[in-house]
This record gives sequence, C-alpha cells and structure tokens, in this order.
Amino acid sequence: MPRQFPSLPRHSQTGAMFGLDARLAMLIFSILAVVAGYIGYGRIAIAHQAALIRELDNYQHALEAYQTDMGTFYLFTLNKADDDTSSVHDIEALWNPKMVKPGFRHLWHGPYLTYTDRNSRSYGTYSVFYAQGDRKNYCSTDSSCYVWLALTKVPAKVWAKINSYYDEANGVEPEPTDQAIAMGRIQADSAEDPRTLILRTVERQH
Repeated sequence: MPRQFPSLPRHSQTGAMFGLDARLAMLIFSILAVVAGYIGYGRIAIAHQAALIRELDNYQHALEAYQTDMGTFYLFTLNKADDDTSSVHDIEALWNPKMVKPGFRHLWHGPYLTYTDRNSRSYGTYSVFYAQGDRKNYCSTDSSCYVWLALTKVPAKVWAKINSYYDEANGVEPEPTDQAIAMGRIQADSAEDPRTLILRTVERQH
C-alpha cells in the first residue's frame, strides 16, 4: 500500500492560510501606501506650481495696474536718484507709497498686492530690473524696455514646468532645450539648480 502522510490538523491549516492572507494583505497595503504617497507628492508638487503661477500672475497684474494708474513707465515713477542703478527694492512701490516720487503719489491707488515684503511663499525673493526684450541690453531712449520680474531659488524642475506653462503652451510648442533659458517670457539667469526665474512683464510705451 502507498505510504500515507499524516495530514495537518485543521487548526494548523487554518493558521497557515491566515498567515498567507496576512502577508498578502500587508503587501497590498504597502503597494497602496507607495502609490498613495507618490500621488500625494505629485499633487503637492502641482499645488506648489499652481501657487507660483498665481504669484507670478499677481505681480504681472499689479505692475500693469500700477503703470496704468501712473500713466508712465514704472521706473520713471520711483523715488530714487537718477544715477541710482540698483533696483533690488524697486518692487516695493507696489505696496509702499514712500517708494513713489512725490509728484506721482496722488496717482498711487495701491497697495497693488496683498504682500508686504519681497519674499515668495514657496521659494526665494522677488525683485525687478529693466532691460530690452532680449534681456541682453539695457534700455535706451529709443529702444523697447520692459520690467523683468526675478525670483530666486526656484528648482530647475519647477522652472521647467513654469516655462512650459507660459512659453510652450503646456508642452505643445516646446522651445529648443539649449535656448529655453534665454527666450520667451520665462527665462533664467543660468542652467543651475536652483536658479533665478525671470519673467518679462510690462513694457515702456513710447
């Protein structure tokens, strides 16, 4: 007769099945946790990008409103010496009327932003500078001239997303990779990570 092996007691079989079920459940929960974490991280990243786009748009609209109220180019309204070429604090005229020349203060209908300092909510600090459309040359009396908004310490990946949103129709019309930081409305000071994000805003009207 063939040799018969003793069968496991019923409670041992049940325990073995329970152990297997528990391990499977733990594996599934682990996978779900990883997926949920990845999705959550992605949503946080998207939220940060959306917040930055709102910030940039707010500054753009504020500069437009300010310049409309003043009736002239932003730089010409600032309370600073003609030979003062620094512009780090120029942006503060959007919320501080003391930064505006006395002759223009009656036209100031700010604050144009809810912010009261130059700090970004997510990254570095904001400032402005003035240059032609190619950003390579300073403004002259007969050239185009723009207010360029600069934000420091923006991660390269975030910069790429913002650049895609403003200049590439969300990736539909990609810029040449080696030229992206020097063309369009969104530019950068270098290809380093993090980098200074630069946005072309209002233009001087002739």
